Amino acid sequence: MTNPTPPTKLRMAVLGLGRMGLRHAANVAYRTPRAELVAGADAYVPSLEKAKGELPPGVYLTTSYQEVLAMPNVDAVLIATETASHAKLTIEAVKAGKHVLLEKPISIDVDAARPVVEVVKQHPEVDVMVGFFDESYQYAANKAHSGELGKPYLVKSASNDTYDPTGFFVQYAKHSGGIWIDAGIHDIDGARWLLDVANPKNLRNPKKQVSYVYASGAIIRHPGLAEHGDVDSAQAIINFENGTSSNIHASRTSTHGHDIFCEVFGTETKLYINPIPSINKVQIRDQWGVRNETTSSFLDRFKDAFVNEVNEFVGAVLDGKPMPVTVEDAFQASQIAVALTWSQRHNKPVLFDDDGEPILSE
Repeated sequence: MTNPTPPTKLRMAVLGLGRMGLRHAANVAYRTPRAELVAGADAYVPSLEKAKGELPPGVYLTTSYQEVLAMPNVDAVLIATETASHAKLTIEAVKAGKHVLLEKPISIDVDAARPVVEVVKQHPEVDVMVGFFDESYQYAANKAHSGELGKPYLVKSASNDTYDPTGFFVQYAKHSGGIWIDAGIHDIDGARWLLDVANPKNLRNPKKQVSYVYASGAIIRHPGLAEHGDVDSAQAIINFENGTSSNIHASRTSTHGHDIFCEVFGTETKLYINPIPSINKVQIRDQWGVRNETTSSFLDRFKDAFVNEVNEFVGAVLDGKPMPVTVEDAFQASQIAVALTWSQRHNKPVLFDDDGEPILSE
């Protein structure tokens, strides 16, 4: 864990200053009282130029991630580079003695993620957390785990990205790992958390959390995705070993804005998270009827969650508390996402063995 006498502020750097990374950097700089943003890095020079105009003037900016990891005045890094580099940079950061807040997923490849889990185990003095801390999901999880729902048995969720006619998602698919690894991973994480699937008290074999998964998908509006083996509308069924299950729909085709919602079914009570994707609490009444405006992207929907997660991370490091979302949690979600991707592409269910590994065979 952390030193007995931690600093009053956590000195942080952000690796990756693109669309998501710059948002994170601004949150560290302006909305995290117990942290100080000291550096940022991005291999793409135009991203650095944009960051100069949006971050405090004293923040050191460079194209070298390794230079930042070698800086003695950096206590922790937030990794928000493209997904394919997450695992490598996390390993380098941990070995350099830096605490890590990592944007999910760990990697587009489970085999690349395994060394991350191992290196974190080898360095207990370094704290590593994988991001996601939305207040609504936290509220629902507290109710589910307290027994207020009776026994939770099913989570039905959807992550519907706003349709982008520019071809962004087609280009993005080259490096994203596919819709389950990039988008569905959030629903998988949420279902595991809400259904308490990792609790060993409810498992005959603590190593095995998943029974089997099945996924299917189609290309609705982005024909170019076929080249990358990806789809823009996909459905999944996940059966967990604790007797619960999850149904997920992930898409890139929403015409009314970014629409993400989640239903949690219990034997006594049902919860519905974000049933109406409203950008605020304003209701519009005009010649078209009664309506509300919706969030345009995940950046709008989870803007407060991004602030919450960095504050939770900073507080846990400085106060020596356990990380609320661990690398092991993220690894388990990645295993499921990879299995769903294989299932979708081969049109077959995927069973999990007694070691908790997906059986991927023709």
